[in-house]
Amino acid sequence: MPVAVDDTISEIVEAVRAGDDPRIQALLTALAHVADMATLIVLRSRLDEALRYNP
Repeated sequence: MPVAVDDTISEIVEAVRAGDDPRIQALLTALAHVADMATLIVLRSRLDEALRYNP
């Protein structure tokens, strides 16, 4: 995965944690232009890990 795509995924995760809806939308729009199925699976996995509740 290109570094720029990996960085975008990290930024999306940070924006989701912060609840920054406009930033999430902008980042997802940018990612949509370059994402393939593998990229989307990585995004889902990272979001799942970042947002999973761990008491």
